[in-house]
Amino acid sequence: MKLKKTSLLIISIILIVFFVINAVPLKTYGQENLRVQNLNTGKKYETIQEAINAANIGNTIYVRNGTYYEHVVVNKTISLVGENKSNTIIDGKGSGNVISVTADDVNIRGFTIQSSGWTISQSGVHVYHSSGNKISDNALRNNLYGIHLYYSGENTVVNNTILDNRYGISLTSATNNVVSNNNFSHNPDGIWLSFSGYNVFSGNNISSSTFNAVSLSTSTNNVFSNNTVSNNVYGFRSTFCGYSTFSDNNVSKNEQGFSFSGSSYNTISGNNICYNTVYGVWLGASSDNVFANNYVMNNRESFRLETSEDNIIYHNNFINTQADTTQQPSCFDSVNFWDNGVEGNYWSSHNGADENRDGISDEVYIIDEKNRDSHPLMAIFTQFKITVDNKVYAIDFVSNSTISSFQYLHYPANRTAVLTFQVNNTGEKGFCRIGVPHTLVEPPYAVALNHNVSLYGRIVHNNGTHSWLYFMYYYSEHKSTIITVSSQELPMWHQLWFWTIIGLMIVVVILLLVVIRYRRICSEQKKVIEAYELKMRVRE
Repeated sequence: MKLKKTSLLIISIILIVFFVINAVPLKTYGQENLRVQNLNTGKKYETIQEAINAANIGNTIYVRNGTYYEHVVVNKTISLVGENKSNTIIDGKGSGNVISVTADDVNIRGFTIQSSGWTISQSGVHVYHSSGNKISDNALRNNLYGIHLYYSGENTVVNNTILDNRYGISLTSATNNVVSNNNFSHNPDGIWLSFSGYNVFSGNNISSSTFNAVSLSTSTNNVFSNNTVSNNVYGFRSTFCGYSTFSDNNVSKNEQGFSFSGSSYNTISGNNICYNTVYGVWLGASSDNVFANNYVMNNRESFRLETSEDNIIYHNNFINTQADTTQQPSCFDSVNFWDNGVEGNYWSSHNGADENRDGISDEVYIIDEKNRDSHPLMAIFTQFKITVDNKVYAIDFVSNSTISSFQYLHYPANRTAVLTFQVNNTGEKGFCRIGVPHTLVEPPYAVALNHNVSLYGRIVHNNGTHSWLYFMYYYSEHKSTIITVSSQELPMWHQLWFWTIIGLMIVVVILLLVVIRYRRICSEQKKVIEAYELKMRVRE
């Protein structure tokens, strides 16, 4: 009996030791599985939502690699950071919003956010009545809306990859947001705006949209700049929108580059609109838009206007080098201004003469019986922008050379300023007409070729703040052709200060002569009076 009890005790001790030994690894293994951590408190959690619920305002939630099947609600100001956007995945399993943001000043970065629901406005990231948020460095895919900003303002969406969603990003009644440097691809609609204004879209790449790369509906005062819009059906599509700016975008290889319906008072400038397979630009019932300084090349049809009037179209380059393209605009019930009253556009098929050598053709370019460019340019129009003392200046060129390496050099010590640029060799002889702001370089001007050969430059126009200078040159055979335009140093008798001093000296001399003459007269009168008084005393 005693042996039996001893055996049972030994067996019990062995079992207790066995369970204790195995319990510790189990606990450690469970701790390692907690992949979500509050970096401020150090606490770990099993789910993202659990960590958010326990967080304080301003905390950072760090999420390690893995797939999280959650519908995350961010209702407090925190930062949500993934370890690696390729391997840290939040998956909505095809329902609801994957991440809903209802607080302000939330940061979300470093995730793949995928598989939202596909009804109403369900999104990868849904921002609702919220501001000051930053959504950056994420991949959003297979959602109805990749990102949806709904009644939300002053948010930043930057450096995200947004692909294979129905809508890449949508803004509904959203204002003052910035969407920049994102890559949108294979979304039927890349960027969609509705009733939204004062937003900025810059540096985005939008491609392979099966409908619209950028679509605006009833939205005003938005800015689109430096975006690349290619291989879409519609590039920029605007319906009942106005007062927006589209500048310095590369719009190529779409079916239609720009398509405007009922959209007025917009500015389209500095864009490359090339190789679009239907229209470069189409305007329907759209008026009072400004279309300037665009490069329109080898579109199937460069410009088509239907019931669109009073648009101002100037300083554009209409070029076609392919047999199946045309630069000739089509105008249906549309009368527009094809120049600004002084200068028009460059048309590669126009062969006008320039007898007075001012860079403007002496012959009118006829579009149709009601539309004509009265001042077509003799060569391609190019514009460079420089910033001096926080102010932006535009330098305009009309030249049969390609202008490159443009620089503005200012030397305060000797009060000199120089514009310098390189011209390519397109033949034996070149010409250039440059518009120079007086604030940068004052007239009269000296023009030099390769820093040592003086060229004759003639001012063809001066409006008080700018001078337009025309000159011709021969290209160098064995080296780059550099041209400099600087203020010409005048002899001192040609300068204002010299004649100011001379004038002052003349005034001083005249005053001295007047004083001397006055004192002489006074002296003579005094002598006469003294003689008269002496004579009167003698008589007495």
